Amino acid sequence: MNEYFLLLVDNGVVVKKFSVGKKGRYLIGRSDDVDLVISSKDVSRHHAALEYDGKRFIIEDLNSTNGTFVNGVRIKKEFLNLHDEVTIGDYLLLLDDGTAKLPYPEATELGRKGEETVLLENKFISLRRKIKDSELKEEFKKIESVVKKSRKRLSVLAHEDRLTGLYNRQYFDKMSKKEFTEAKRNGRSLSVLFIDIDHFKKINDTYGHSVGDDALKVVAQLIKSSCRKSDLVARYGGEEIVVILPNTVSADAFKVGRDINRIIAEQTGKILGIKITVSIGTATFPADGGGLKKILECADKALYQAKRAGRNRVVKYEERSQVHREL
Repeated sequence: MNEYFLLLVDNGVVVKKFSVGKKGRYLIGRSDDVDLVISSKDVSRHHAALEYDGKRFIIEDLNSTNGTFVNGVRIKKEFLNLHDEVTIGDYLLLLDDGTAKLPYPEATELGRKGEETVLLENKFISLRRKIKDSELKEEFKKIESVVKKSRKRLSVLAHEDRLTGLYNRQYFDKMSKKEFTEAKRNGRSLSVLFIDIDHFKKINDTYGHSVGDDALKVVAQLIKSSCRKSDLVARYGGEEIVVILPNTVSADAFKVGRDINRIIAEQTGKILGIKITVSIGTATFPADGGGLKKILECADKALYQAKRAGRNRVVKYEERSQVHREL
C-alpha cells in the first residue's frame, strides 16, 4: 500500500506532514474540528476537502472566502496529482509520496528552533480543542498566534542572507528549480541576470571592509527595489547577485538589466559618496538553452563578456558573443 502525505509548506520549508494514505475525506481549514488545521485569518473555518478513494485524490473548495488554487488556478473541484501545488491562504500544500525534495526544519539550527515552535503550535491546537471555557480558549489562540509568528521569523532567517537581506544561495538553488519547472510546464520564458560589482576588491582595499559591506547592502537593495515581487533576487556568492525573472523574454530582461545598471551608477554616489558600477549578464529560457543549468551558465558567460569588454555594461548572451552595451 502506497503512503501519501499532504505537506504544509511555509516559506519553502515543510512545517506539517499529514498522512492521507487511507481512503476517506479529509477536511482542511482553521476550525478545531477539521483534520488539517491551518491557523490563519485568510483560511476559512471549513476551507477545503481532500478525498481519496484508494486510486486518486480529489481536492474540493468548500465555498471558502478566499478560494482554493491548484497550480495557480482557482478551482471548485479538481483531481490532484503528485506534487501539484495547492494554495490556501498564504500556505502551500503539496501531495507527496515521500519523494518531494523539500527541506524540513531540522536541517539547520534555525530549523530546529523552528521545528520546536511548530510542535508547540500543534500542542496549542490540541489543547485548545479540549478546552471548554471560551475566555481561556481565546487566550490560547493569542498565544498560538505569537508562536506562529515566531516560527515564521525563524523560517525567513533560515534562507535569508544576513548581510544583504536577500535570499541566500541555498534558497536560490531550491526555488530556481521550482521556477524553471513552472516555466517549462507552462511554456513560458524565464530569464536570469548575473550581476557583479565592478572592482569590489579595490573598494575593500581602498575604503575598508566596512564600506565594502555597506556598498554590497546598498547595491542589493537597489537591485531588489528594481525588481517585481514575483522575481527571485539572491546573493549568489561574494559580490555576485543573481535574479530570476519569471515570464520574461530576452529583450525585457535586457531592459531590466539596463535599468539596474543605470540606477546603481546614479544612486550609489548619492547614498555612499562613492560611485559604484555593476556588470550584468543575461540569458533566457528557452532561447538560450533547455535546462536551468545551461541558462545559468549562459548568463555567467555573458557576465564574463561584460567584464572583458570594460565593465559597467549589460551583455545579453549570444552564441556569437555579440555585445550589447549600456551607453
